[in-house]
Amino acid sequence: MKKILLLVLLVPLSAFSQVSKVDSLAVRVLDRMSDVIGDLHSCSYGLKVSVDKPGLYGLEKHFSENEVYLKGPNKMLVQSKGQDYHKGYWYNGSHMVYYSYNENNYSVVDAPDSIIKTIDSIHTHYGVEFPAADFLYPAFTDDILAEFPTVVFLGNKKIDGKECFHILADNDKLGVQMWISNDALTLPVKLVINYKSTVNGEARQYEATFYDWEMNSDIPNAIFEFNAPPQARQIAIMSKKK
Repeated sequence: MKKILLLVLLVPLSAFSQVSKVDSLAVRVLDRMSDVIGDLHSCSYGLKVSVDKPGLYGLEKHFSENEVYLKGPNKMLVQSKGQDYHKGYWYNGSHMVYYSYNENNYSVVDAPDSIIKTIDSIHTHYGVEFPAADFLYPAFTDDILAEFPTVVFLGNKKIDGKECFHILADNDKLGVQMWISNDALTLPVKLVINYKSTVNGEARQYEATFYDWEMNSDIPNAIFEFNAPPQARQIAIMSKKK
C-alpha cells in the first residue's frame, strides 16, 4: 500500500488459524474492484474520514469530510473539510494548486502527467496525504499481497444497509479491513486500518467511509482549474525531499 497504510487488529490472528493465509475469493474481489475503477473515465465520491492523533490526554479522534472528483487520466479535484481546516487541491494535468480557505492563500507546484504519478509526487515532495487514494492504484491487489501475508475473506456483511464483501489483510504492523460492495460495481464502501504499534499504550485507528459514487459522469474540465479568490495570497511551499 502506498501511503495511507502507514497507519492492532481487535480479533486475534489465531482465530483465523484454519483459514488459508491467502484466500482466492478475497483476491478475486480485490481484482474485480481494481478492474472496475481502472476502467472508469471519470468518477466522483464523498469520503468521511476519522483518524487518531496524539492529544494532551491521549489519542483524539479527528474527523474530515472530502469531496473527490477524478477525470482520467490527468485531472483531479479534492475538497477537504476538517475540524479546524478547509482546503482544496486542483490538478489540471500540469500543475497542482493547494488552497487554504481559512488563510486565503495558495501554492502552485509543477505536477506529472497523470493522477497516480501526481499523488505519488506530491506526497513524496510535500508530505500531502490524499485520503484512501490506495484504491485508485492499478496494482492495488499486488501491493496488498506483497505487504500482507494474510489476506482472507470474512464473509458478507452489511454497511448502512448495503451488502458488502468483508476482507482482512494482516501483517505484523497493520490490520486492514475492507468492505467492498457485493453488487455489479464492486466499489469500496469502508476501510479500517488498525496500527499494531501504540502511542503511550494506545492503538491508533484510521477509518474511511465512501458514499455517493458517481461514475463516468460528464465532469466539466473547468472545475479542475483554480481561480484565485479576491485578495488571495500566493505563497511558496518548500519540498521536504532533499
